[in-house]
Amino acid sequence: MRRSIFNTYTVAAVGSNTPTTLARAATVPIRVLVNNVGTTLIFIAGETASVAPQPGTDTYRIAAGEQHVFVLAPQEAVYGIAAGAGGLMSVAISEAWPVT
Repeated sequence: MRRSIFNTYTVAAVGSNTPTTLARAATVPIRVLVNNVGTTLIFIAGETASVAPQPGTDTYRIAAGEQHVFVLAPQEAVYGIAAGAGGLMSVAISEAWPVT
């Protein structure tokens, strides 16, 4: 079983051509808990083109203080971009279906 990972990221602001990679599944499905601990709205998507340089309509919107859980298949990722300054996202990652 893979160990759990916890990180806090400063999220790039709208207009950046490089959104922040919050999580990426390598070879096994993972469960990703994202918690907006900053002061601004964060846009989340599974493709970089959906959030950079401007967020599209196919994004999740996570307000300050909110959290969401995603399950990613192998090779999938989630990317984030902040609506303004103060984008801060805590991310907890673990195997979606732990096997011992």
